[in-house]
Amino acid sequence: MEKSSARLTPASGLDYRTLFESCPGLYLVLRPDFTIAAASDAYLRATMTRREDIAGRFLFDVFPDNPDDPYADGVRNLRASLERVVRERAADAMAVQKYDIRLPAAEGGGFETRYWSPLNSPVLGPNGEVAFVIHRVEDVTEFVLLKRRGVEQESEIYLRSRELQEANLKLRAAYRELETFSYSVAHDLRAPLRAIDGFSKLALDRYGELLGENGGDILRRLRAASERMDSLIESLLELSRTSRAAVHRGNVDLSALAEAAAVSLREAEPGREAEFVVAPGLRADADPHLAEIVVRNLLENAWKYSAVRPRARIEFGSEVRDGETSYFVRDDGVGFAPRDAGRLFTPFLRLHEGTEIPGNGIGLAIVARIVERHGGRAWAEGELGKGAVFHFTLGP
Repeated sequence: MEKSSARLTPASGLDYRTLFESCPGLYLVLRPDFTIAAASDAYLRATMTRREDIAGRFLFDVFPDNPDDPYADGVRNLRASLERVVRERAADAMAVQKYDIRLPAAEGGGFETRYWSPLNSPVLGPNGEVAFVIHRVEDVTEFVLLKRRGVEQESEIYLRSRELQEANLKLRAAYRELETFSYSVAHDLRAPLRAIDGFSKLALDRYGELLGENGGDILRRLRAASERMDSLIESLLELSRTSRAAVHRGNVDLSALAEAAAVSLREAEPGREAEFVVAPGLRADADPHLAEIVVRNLLENAWKYSAVRPRARIEFGSEVRDGETSYFVRDDGVGFAPRDAGRLFTPFLRLHEGTEIPGNGIGLAIVARIVERHGGRAWAEGELGKGAVFHFTLGP
């Protein structure tokens, strides 16, 4: 016999925001760029913050490491966990972490040491992209302090750590299996696609006159579709390669990479009028090969979407925000609606039809994966008809 269950819907009159904010657990809802979207009242009390002071702000600006603690690693560990969640689209349980919570000025400022056991879980959107990350923590400060006072809890702490480690190992193994499966399927798909394209071309060459214009058009459409599919598979493989490639950092001349990419674009389309403005002397600590892919993809993107201008202007430069150096590529092309900014780095997502602007929607996703692997982040700003600017950082 099937069990019936009541479903909570907006029609029920329940205020879901109030329900979430008043739940007893310590919850924080983050956007994929790690800005704060929502927080439970319990979380605000635990961190001694106010909702209006933290909403919409970057997580690590609100909750930085204690600058007076040279061994503080809470921000680094949490950022790595959140990046794994966004990259692998799977939950990530962390071992017990030490955090220093900033005290309000009314209480003398400074920091208060807390011990939290965090779990980060993705919330996927309709296209499978990570729409939000739920950051749930359990405050285990008293437990840790009791242990330090000599209470015999070592066995439980050991078991808890082992459970967390095993969970992380299982998650990583599952991700590797999924990656291997995707890679294998992508390769196996190419053989029948090439057969379809080859036999379609053979039929068109040998029997084109017998098939007539309509029959020939069908075969040409078939070849175009198979070529498009092959291109998508190749893009998927490139995304997989950049996600798995080892990162070997070195001193990289980003300005030289941008100049080389500009020369290549001009040579590919010598008839286009475009001005490239590259700031001199921009260098970064990054993997040279992966940095070249980032710069090239962003400039190719700007070149493609500024083709509507009789004389386009594309700029590569840098700026410092809150002590952090970021790099940018700015163009005066078609731009995009600000509401779409958070979706641009989703694989295969395109805001324009392929007949308008060519491409397969993978270049920006590759950029995001590479900068994340460097401990950085990527974001975009734009306006329809007024161009776009793509920013990225490359970590500490």
